[in-house]
Amino acid sequence: MAHPFGGHPTFAQYLGWARKQGCEIKQGIIHGDDGPYNLTLIAAPSGRHYIDVGTQHNDRLLPTTIARLDRRLGMESPWFSVDDD
Repeated sequence: MAHPFGGHPTFAQYLGWARKQGCEIKQGIIHGDDGPYNLTLIAAPSGRHYIDVGTQHNDRLLPTTIARLDRRLGMESPWFSVDDD
C-alpha cells in the first residue's frame, strides 16, 4: 500500500527499501564522453534487475520512475506509482 499522498522518496530511500527486500545493490562509476556517471545495479531475489545510470542518491523519484523500478524488479514498493496498466 502506498504511503499517504504518495510522497516522493529519494533514490537512496528506494535503494534502502530494496535492500531490505533482499535486493543486491552494486554501485560504481562509468566514464562517458561527457565525464563520469553514477551506475547502480539493483538485483532482485527473483533474478530480475534494473540498471540505472546518472541518478544521484538525493534525487527525488517521480511516480512514473517508481513504477518503472517496481515493474522491472517485479516488486511493489510502498510509494505511490503511476503505471501504464
